[in-house]
Amino acid sequence: MADAIAIIGAGGHARVVAEAILAGGLGLLGHVAPDADQTGFLGTHLGDDVALPHLVANGVPFAIGIGFVDAAGAARRAAILAQLSAWGARLITVVHPAAVFSPSAVLGEGSFLAAGAMLGTRSRLGIACIVNTGAIVDHDAQVGPNTHIATGATLAGGITLGRDVLIGVGAVLRQGVMVGDRAVVGAGSVVLRAIGADTTAVGNPAKERA
Repeated sequence: MADAIAIIGAGGHARVVAEAILAGGLGLLGHVAPDADQTGFLGTHLGDDVALPHLVANGVPFAIGIGFVDAAGAARRAAILAQLSAWGARLITVVHPAAVFSPSAVLGEGSFLAAGAMLGTRSRLGIACIVNTGAIVDHDAQVGPNTHIATGATLAGGITLGRDVLIGVGAVLRQGVMVGDRAVVGAGSVVLRAIGADTTAVGNPAKERA
């Protein structure tokens, strides 16, 4: 049991993670979620959140199959990660075989690189980050924990992202830009200057809004 991975979640992102696990030749034990996956893609339903402590105690490793698309979702995911940490859960870093990452890059425990994702030279991901399909994180990036870089986003070299950040689909960040904790950068936005914590920035160029 301990050799196969249990996915937490049963939505679309969980299925993307499951496919990457299988494509990488790893074992898939099943999924933990309030309701069973109805597609059959995630295998056995192992139970809801009540089952997690028992699975942790039995040495089952986990992949996080929960994505987020807003600040509230980031906060919920952060709370789940905090609970898993308190229980001593082992999180597996999942890299799709079609992702590319530099040998000098560092991937935090529980992070996920989707198909077509790229992580550049000396870049560093914190715990449980998502670099989604086709997203690019160039050299010397520092990405805080529980941050989601969504599909097709492009981050130039030397960027710094705080924790619990969302970089929306197709967003572009100029070299050296800093984004504060829990910030949201809207889909398609072009970020040319620093974005503060707990803010949302949208547009081209991106501007913070209340």
